[in-house]
Amino acid sequence: TANLPEGMKIRIAYDGSIFIEKSIEAVYHTMAEALVLVVAVIFLFLRNWRATLIPFVTIPVSLIGAFVFLYALGFTINTLTLLGLVLAIGLVVDDAIVMLENIHRHVENGLHPFKAALRGAKEIAFAIVAMTLTLAAVFAPLAFMTGNTGRLFTEFAFTVAAAVIVSGFTALTLTPMMCSKLLHHENRHNWLFKLSERF
Repeated sequence: TANLPEGMKIRIAYDGSIFIEKSIEAVYHTMAEALVLVVAVIFLFLRNWRATLIPFVTIPVSLIGAFVFLYALGFTINTLTLLGLVLAIGLVVDDAIVMLENIHRHVENGLHPFKAALRGAKEIAFAIVAMTLTLAAVFAPLAFMTGNTGRLFTEFAFTVAAAVIVSGFTALTLTPMMCSKLLHHENRHNWLFKLSERF
C-alpha cells in the first residue's frame, strides 16, 4: 500500500476461505453431534460404557480414511468435499453400530469376547459388504456425469463413496478387534442397567 496514491485503499472484495472455514466448522459440529448421539444410543440400549468407546475411534478413522482416498485421487478440501463428509458422517455410523450390537449380543450370552467377535463378524460380514457396496453404488453415477454439473459433483460423490467404503472395512476389521478387547460378560450389572430393565 506504500506505493498507492494518497487516499487510495485496497479492500478484499471476495474471500473464498470464509466459506471453506464455515464448511470445516460444520464438519466438526456434525461429527461432534453424531458422536454424542451414537454414544447416547449405544449406552441407552446396550448399557455398557465400554461399548461407547468404539464409535469414538471408528467414526474418525472412517473420515480420515476418506481423506487418504481424496489425496490419492488428487482432490482438494473444498466446499463439495466437506459437504460430502458431512453427509457421510450419517452413513459411516451404521456399520459400526450393527457390528457392535451383534458382537455384544454374543458376549452377553456368555461367549468369550474373542470368539464372540469372530462369530459376530462372520454372521453379518455379507450384510456389511452388501450395505457398503449399495451405498457406494448410489453415489457412483454422480461421479460419471458430464459437463459443469459432473465437474462439480465428482468430488462430492467420491468423498461419500470413499468414506462409506472405509467405514465398511473398519466395521469388518477394527470394530471386531476393539470389541474383543473392550467387551466383557458381566454377571452383575450396575444400578443403571437394573433401573432401565424395569422399563
